[in-house]
Amino acid sequence: MENFKQKVEDFSRLVETFQYEEAEKKYYHPDFVKHENENAPTIGLAQHRKEMRQFQNSISNESATLKELIISDDMSVAEWHYQFDHKDWGHKDFMEISIQRWKDGKIIHERHHYRTE
Repeated sequence: MENFKQKVEDFSRLVETFQYEEAEKKYYHPDFVKHENENAPTIGLAQHRKEMRQFQNSISNESATLKELIISDDMSVAEWHYQFDHKDWGHKDFMEISIQRWKDGKIIHERHHYRTE
């Protein structure tokens, strides 16, 4: 469990410092699936990378603050406070709950819940 806790904490540190590429390389499973709220899933690491690059190229003045972290068995739950300026959406300031299921030391499934208005 201690090794898993260290992985989750390292992953969270990478997200908090917007090192998404490093986080992907180290901690995302090749069969990764992601859900944003109730939207259709993003299937596969290649599609996730494409979406993240588009998102990163659209934001500035970003900050991510980890508020809470729960680690249990093969799951982690994080509460985040995100702020950024998006070229199309304007300024965003919101809380997000992210739930990750891990397999073989990597995130196989991730779901993000946040307000969209």
